[in-house]
Amino acid sequence: MAPIHRLAQLMNALRAPAAGLSHFTTTTTSNVAAPAALLTRNLTSAVPAPSPPKAIVTNKDRAFYPYSIDIQSRWADNDQYGHMNNAHYYALFDTIINTFLIQETGLDPHDQNQGNAIGVVAESGCQYYNSVSFPDMIEARLAVIKLGRSSVVYQVGIFKKLASSSSDADGVTTSAASARTRMSTTSPSAVGVFSRAATAVSGPVLTTVEEIRKEFPASQLLGDVAATGHFCHVFVDKVSRRPVPIPAKIRAGLELLQVTP
Repeated sequence: MAPIHRLAQLMNALRAPAAGLSHFTTTTTSNVAAPAALLTRNLTSAVPAPSPPKAIVTNKDRAFYPYSIDIQSRWADNDQYGHMNNAHYYALFDTIINTFLIQETGLDPHDQNQGNAIGVVAESGCQYYNSVSFPDMIEARLAVIKLGRSSVVYQVGIFKKLASSSSDADGVTTSAASARTRMSTTSPSAVGVFSRAATAVSGPVLTTVEEIRKEFPASQLLGDVAATGHFCHVFVDKVSRRPVPIPAKIRAGLELLQVTP
């Protein structure tokens, strides 16, 4: 047999198994197609229903802060532009932080028997969003965003106090136009107030709109933040000025304010 014919026979022999394999592949694909489609349908139907709408709570929202006090603005707070001067906001930070430490953790700066640990300011900062001015009632809010061995970082929110609305109790949303600043005839909170913030103590910042509305009246969900800031206390020995552990009683109180930033 001529070599060329021998080569042709070899090529034909090689093509025969390939054709059989092609037939097998086509048959197998056809057989698998139906189960694959069924599996896809099952997986699609197994996808859970959409979760309730989420609301991202930030430090510009009242719902971020577990603790608050009311502070009356003063005539001397206004500057020549008719609003509270930026420097006074730091005094508000000092006021709410030390009110919390004195009222809730038993700190007494004048008691020499409380130990040698004192809190000194290592850093502070403030961002401004809206103006407040005398005679506005100020709502200061406080959270702890970092708690270390000897230091704590607070987050402070400064809001214009809003008048309560009768519709709040019924959970009816009030419009921004209906929200009014609290008048001087309305008594402010005499002491600090704890709220179960929508962030919850040590809870997630991401929560449902419904949970926020349950905790905060509608008039308190308006975007009326005046300023937010951070404030870092480092506890040191009053003599050596070297860092020392935060006293246990103070730490226990600070833990109540911890939130997820």
